[in-house]
Amino acid sequence: MKFCYECGCKLEGNEEICPECGEVFKNTQNPNDFMESTFNQFLEDIDQLKDNAVEFMKDVDIDDILDDFSINSKRALNQDAFYVARARRKLENAGDNQRVIYLCNKALLVDERNWEAYYLKGRALINLGRYDEAIDVLLDSLALNEENLEAREYIAKASRLNGDLDYSLKVYDSILNIDDKYYEAILGKALVYFQLKDYAEANKLFEEANNISSVEGYAKHKWDFCLEKINKE
Repeated sequence: MKFCYECGCKLEGNEEICPECGEVFKNTQNPNDFMESTFNQFLEDIDQLKDNAVEFMKDVDIDDILDDFSINSKRALNQDAFYVARARRKLENAGDNQRVIYLCNKALLVDERNWEAYYLKGRALINLGRYDEAIDVLLDSLALNEENLEAREYIAKASRLNGDLDYSLKVYDSILNIDDKYYEAILGKALVYFQLKDYAEANKLFEEANNISSVEGYAKHKWDFCLEKINKE
């Protein structure tokens, strides 16, 4: 089968002039002419397919289709785990907390039940001082994974920093009911009692925490302050 290299019209093979566009043929047997005419025909077919697709899509929300395709593809590739891994690395390296939240939100768009994305987002929100939001997000994480005691730890921490000391103690106690050697919960309780100015109870808890792992940094300074207060009494 031969084609007009100008318009792609199918030919019988013995025409000197194209019956479609009037082009005078140089040599319809020339391979380059054949390739050019075939390509022209291919472009016409593509245009026709495109027009048909546009007509078909008039009654369809193409944005929703593309969004669904994107989300399903990312879910199939475990893309949410990729976003979470990046968020975790940034958080552990004291990176940009806003970026951590962005990555966690990307993960949750792929899988809204990714408990770790909520957990990491909650921690980043605490770092930004957005305690109420952090607690809500961490509760979402805990609802999806009740075994993650760290989510409870950070709920208690956010509550303590937000001044809700009674609730903070309750959450720390819920952790210690499961694991009575949970260092961060014991230390957290000590810090709550320090804020309550119950230095004797705080000192007792600082000692208990120190028996598990050395109390250092700002917590050690608060413990020293407790000891000074107790010795003056």
